[in-house]
Amino acid sequence: MKKALILFIIVLAVFIAEIVIFDENGDNEEAKPYIAVTNFALYDIAIHVVGEQVEVKKLIPFGVDTHTYMPSVKTMSELSRAELFLFIGLGMEPWIKKEQNGLDMSRFVHLKAQACSHEDEHKHHEHGEGSLDPHYWLSIDNMIFMTKALAIKATEHFPEQSAEFQKNAQAYIEQLKELDTEFKARLAHCKRTEIVLNHNAFSYLGESYGFTSHSVTGLSPDEQASAKQMREIIDLVKNEGIEIIFFESFVSSKVSETIAKETGARVDSLQPLANVTEEEAGRGYIGLMRENLAKLSSAMECE
Repeated sequence: MKKALILFIIVLAVFIAEIVIFDENGDNEEAKPYIAVTNFALYDIAIHVVGEQVEVKKLIPFGVDTHTYMPSVKTMSELSRAELFLFIGLGMEPWIKKEQNGLDMSRFVHLKAQACSHEDEHKHHEHGEGSLDPHYWLSIDNMIFMTKALAIKATEHFPEQSAEFQKNAQAYIEQLKELDTEFKARLAHCKRTEIVLNHNAFSYLGESYGFTSHSVTGLSPDEQASAKQMREIIDLVKNEGIEIIFFESFVSSKVSETIAKETGARVDSLQPLANVTEEEAGRGYIGLMRENLAKLSSAMECE
């Protein structure tokens, strides 16, 4: 009996030791530094800048609409443990609190006033702060500004990787500049200079390359279109002979399909890049923007 008790104590001690070792390894795994981001464009910048040197965690899962997303307890825990946390700001992530000390990337870009929908010119929309349009990552110039800012901030947190971060950032910036050149060339000579879509997410892109976005609703895709708004857009499409009505990924195409049915136009999707599917993520910001460019060029009948 005594021998059995001693054996039991030894086995129990070994078992407890293994648990302690396992827990310590798990803590070490969790303790590895990482950068946390919300928006897909920020994720694409981060993975290009830090490369394989630092892990990047996108808090909003692929395939989830950022406008309706609410974080889990696990997500908030990951946010709190991040070495560096980047977010879009301007009301795009209302669940972020000031005490979480994230880096609001809207501080580093050029912002523009929101372009209101036809019926909302005198309304104050809750989606942004004041009257600023939060979809600034759809400006390639702003993507370059954010890339430079992230390289500097990442260096502050991981100084031993400074040279690598700067090299990676410059390479990504060169790719963005090439993309900008492609947009300028493809949209330089177009029969049309207007597009129609259900939700106003593309005014930064339009301002950069000389086209106007007409949207049924304002900055929020959840906003309900009124009968007056629908009628104004339908009349515009008919009068201008517009042949394509766009809707955005993760947003219902119902409004666009209704307009198309009334006007004889067809529908197509644009990717606003706030978030993407896991499959789309493999094509990256630049690849997906090229897909947007091809669709815009076709819709505006560019040479």
